Amino acid sequence: MKIMDNLFKFKGMFSANSPFSKLLLLIGATIIFTMLGFIVWTVFHGDINNLQSLKYLQLVESTGMFILPPLAMAWLWSEKPLEYLHLNKVINYKSILLIVAIMIVAIPFINLLGDINHRLVLPHQLTGLENWMKSSEAEATAMTEKLLNTHNVSGLVFNIILISIIPALGEELFFRGALQCIFTEWKNIRWAIWFSAIVFSAIHLQFYGFIPRMLMGAFFGYMVLWSGSLWPAVLAHFINNVLAVIFYYFKYNGYQLPNIDTVGIGSGWWIGIASGFVTMFGLFLIRIQLKESHKN
Repeated sequence: MKIMDNLFKFKGMFSANSPFSKLLLLIGATIIFTMLGFIVWTVFHGDINNLQSLKYLQLVESTGMFILPPLAMAWLWSEKPLEYLHLNKVINYKSILLIVAIMIVAIPFINLLGDINHRLVLPHQLTGLENWMKSSEAEATAMTEKLLNTHNVSGLVFNIILISIIPALGEELFFRGALQCIFTEWKNIRWAIWFSAIVFSAIHLQFYGFIPRMLMGAFFGYMVLWSGSLWPAVLAHFINNVLAVIFYYFKYNGYQLPNIDTVGIGSGWWIGIASGFVTMFGLFLIRIQLKESHKN
């Protein structure tokens, strides 16, 4: 009881702080919680050669890096932390159906943007940087494929939690919940949306997917603006991730499915273009729907 009373004393303590000091607090909290997560993993698992142990590492690191810092900082920055993070408003079923449909329809368009991004070549003077970017991308891809490679339902469920639920909730809390709010105080909401989207894409260190990830981050940010709620962005992020998890589960278990990563590129570029037009129309519809639900 005494602990709870002490916690309530800190509620909203730093609400008057400047955006810059809030940013420093968020970064500091992220470093501390990430280190604590790594220490917990080291004590209880700590085997870098064991895939399951690496999954636990990603679980505690994602929680420590993206979920705990914004929750803790929102408590210090506001008397109403859930409202500060836009977690206090739910979304209706029409919005849910539209978001799910848009994220599915957008897959070929996202692939096409990724293919265009991948074809970008840096100047000769930056060859070393480009080689490092390619190496970083290859390592990230190899690690993702290792994590996705599972052959039982329990492994699939764990991957959905690890790769879909935790990142969707955590990254949206961090980037659209905390970071976007800080940048909004600093400049304005639209500047904040795009700057948060750039940071969101850059922090993944997968440079050949920078453009589609940045645009997706901006879409998530605008959904928060239109709806006044973080949940549409969390849902869209979750759908994007879980589709890949489920697809690769069936792929690794011998099911003959079209490659979800190549739809809309190569000879099927026209599918990517068509997907882009349909996605743009879908964004128009979701904007109207979310704004309408925001009024109610």
